[in-house]
Amino acid sequence: MIETTHDIFLKGALTIEQPSKGYRAGTDAVLLAAAAAAIPAKKILEAGCGVGTALLSLACLRADSDLALIGLEKDEAAWSLALANAARNKLAGEVHFVLGDVLAPDEALLGQFDLVFSNPPYFDDDQAIRDPDVSRQAAYILGAPLDLWIKAMLAMAKPKGRFLMIHRADRLPDILAALRGRAGDLGICPVRPRAGDPAKRVLVSARKGSRAPLRLLAGIDMHPPVGEGRFSADYQAICDGGTLAV
Repeated sequence: MIETTHDIFLKGALTIEQPSKGYRAGTDAVLLAAAAAAIPAKKILEAGCGVGTALLSLACLRADSDLALIGLEKDEAAWSLALANAARNKLAGEVHFVLGDVLAPDEALLGQFDLVFSNPPYFDDDQAIRDPDVSRQAAYILGAPLDLWIKAMLAMAKPKGRFLMIHRADRLPDILAALRGRAGDLGICPVRPRAGDPAKRVLVSARKGSRAPLRLLAGIDMHPPVGEGRFSADYQAICDGGTLAV
């Protein structure tokens, strides 16, 4: 049995059980949920949902009674924790977790969603990360090129449905290349450690089949200047239950 911890999100509104070692949900999941919550979608899928942190956070942020929230996860241990987390937070009737592969989704999922969002594994190459923890490697190694992950996400979105991803900033050219000709109305939100720092992450939104131009947003700084607190006012507002337009 794996060792786990219970971690608090959204000022205690959500408690998440997750492995104590290996990949652990944190700021990326919080930012992704905040951006997803700002998109007016009703039928929503998270591709590669892990233990359910982002999708369950979204359920807390969007209290709409007619939301349909589905998480797709291929790792059975993570999927089991996602189910337990939904039950623990009294969200089992509102959020549904499906065991399956994003890169080979069931045909019943294709073309069905107003919004498909994801925090995908960060590396295409299994030589790119050297971590002795197998579960951490599984979470960070994609096992297929990023463009295939993006194509699979778009395949599950409805025509004119929305796409949302958080990823490493250095992969932005690859994300844009995968979306070219398939989606437009792109919004790019840089995520910087502090003001003046290079972005480490980007949030990228798009609309399937759109030809609207790209929008480069001001972005968000995660931390204030050194010595002035743990989080910036903007990120603290998101931790407290705010949303982030992308």
